[in-house]
Amino acid sequence: MKKAMKLISNPVVFVVLNLIVYALYGILVGLSLFPSVLIVVAFAHIPVVTSFAHYALIALGLGLGVFVFLITGLLVFGLAERLLTLGFKPGTYSTDSIVFMRWIINAGVHTLCLNMILPFLCGSSFIKVYFKIIGCKFGRDVFFNSPGLHDAYLLEMGDNVVIGGKADVNCHIFEGNRLILDKVKIGSDVLIGAYSYIMPGVTIEDKCDVGAGSIIRKNRVIEAGSVTTPLPALPLRQTVTLMRIAKSGIKQNKVRR
Repeated sequence: MKKAMKLISNPVVFVVLNLIVYALYGILVGLSLFPSVLIVVAFAHIPVVTSFAHYALIALGLGLGVFVFLITGLLVFGLAERLLTLGFKPGTYSTDSIVFMRWIINAGVHTLCLNMILPFLCGSSFIKVYFKIIGCKFGRDVFFNSPGLHDAYLLEMGDNVVIGGKADVNCHIFEGNRLILDKVKIGSDVLIGAYSYIMPGVTIEDKCDVGAGSIIRKNRVIEAGSVTTPLPALPLRQTVTLMRIAKSGIKQNKVRR
């Protein structure tokens, strides 16, 4: 592997490999667009009497093509992600590992899907199909109002889970020049509030509410029935008072022990 990394570090080889990877991304986009192009061309060739009707048909074909592109795209990109991540397991991987190389390529595929397709499917059954294809495990009555589930093949959820708008669930982190992949487990009857950020290794047990804007750091366990909230914006004087109260409480607990 070291020999391969040394070869990749060559500027010419690096550029060529980048072009190949971007060509792969282009092929995926092209495959996703292919049915839509057929629809637009078919509508454009329907015989009509006036130019206005001709333009109207093309516009109609474009509108239908956009919808078809979203559905075809989630299937194409979902299958590509599933293939690229086959065999991925929780662990720590160096930047010269095969897993890291595959993960980098997959990250590009995921980013394209995340920006071009998934935002328009939030809250629908179609986005569930995408996450199911890539290997996400979830129960009944799960509502995805955010596309931000990253490395979701390592994500497990129970029943009656709501993922709020713009929430991010990350099953990866990059630390110390190493890629860390770890599972995120979410129980049943859990609400993940809007703009929340959940890091890898987190377990959220049943009947928890994660308040909007909350950050749950890696490897934490949120016990069943818990409610988490981010720190609210307070005047500085009130913040200092709360800090003093917290410190005095910590000192009292130490004395009791």
